[in-house]
Amino acid sequence: MNETAKKRSIWPIIILAAVGAAFGFGAGLIIAGTANRPQQGVTVPPTAVMRFLRENEPVPDFTLNTLDGQPVRLMDLRGKPVLINFWASWCPPCLNETPDLVEAYNELKDLGVVFVGIGTQDDTVNLKKFVDSNQVPYTIVEDPLGKVSDQYRVLGMPTTFIVDKDGLLRKAINGEVQKEQVIAAMKALVQ
Repeated sequence: MNETAKKRSIWPIIILAAVGAAFGFGAGLIIAGTANRPQQGVTVPPTAVMRFLRENEPVPDFTLNTLDGQPVRLMDLRGKPVLINFWASWCPPCLNETPDLVEAYNELKDLGVVFVGIGTQDDTVNLKKFVDSNQVPYTIVEDPLGKVSDQYRVLGMPTTFIVDKDGLLRKAINGEVQKEQVIAAMKALVQ
């Protein structure tokens, strides 16, 4: 291959790299510009913005409404271990794990633990049908626009966070949980 042909063959690579860099830079600007948007109907402290959750660090506070409109604030649950489960009625793995969560809750509720299911990016009517048909006994709140799930950096559902009585993250579980897994994690926090 002569010198001219070599120079011509490298230009597509240079152009592709430049387009990729510009796209990445633009995406970064969009993310940075929207990270501090005011939350509508959701109270999340600004310190929770743009931060990945790490074990043994505080989880972001939130206030969300139950399916009948009653506010639930995470900070008000301090002093008790809390399981936070992000789910949706349209999510097949969420459907699969619900019986395990219900059984785990029924086994643990007398130990003073709290389960909060956060129906994410879903419709109230669908959430209510799901809760009723699965006889979910623990607290369910709504995050219709996914603002709190964004604060918790939920990348897929279901995602479960185990939080100790001081509000520190002890474990994050991506994907379906199982009854034994939940019971072991929560019992470790009440001992």
